[in-house]
Amino acid sequence: MTDDKITTLPIAFKSPQPEEKMLKVVRGSGCDHRWTWKDGTMRCVTYVLSNEGETEVECGACGTRLDPMFVLRRLAHEETKWHDTRQRYNDEMKRLDERTRTKCDNCGKMTRISRR
Repeated sequence: MTDDKITTLPIAFKSPQPEEKMLKVVRGSGCDHRWTWKDGTMRCVTYVLSNEGETEVECGACGTRLDPMFVLRRLAHEETKWHDTRQRYNDEMKRLDERTRTKCDNCGKMTRISRR
C-alpha cells in the first residue's frame, strides 16, 4: 500500500481535557453498605433502625445514615433470593424422593437407592 492512495480527511481532533475537569470515582469510607468482611468471610451488613417509627437507618458496619428505600430494596432482594433458593431446593428434593433406582458408576447396572 502506498501513501499516494491515502486521502486525509479535513477533521480536527479535540484536544484532551485537563486532568482537573475529568470525573473521578471517589470511595468514602470503603463500605458499600451491602457486604462486610468478618472472620475472614464475606457477610451481609446489618442495618440499625435508630428508633421505632422513625425513618433513620444506619449501616451496621460503618454507621453511615442510609436512605430507607435503599435498605428496603436491599432486604427485598435478599428475601427474593432466599425464596428462589428454597424453591429450587424443595423441587430438587421432591425429584430425588421420587427416584427408587439409580445407575451404578462401577458396574453400570440399575441399583436400588438406600433410604437411611
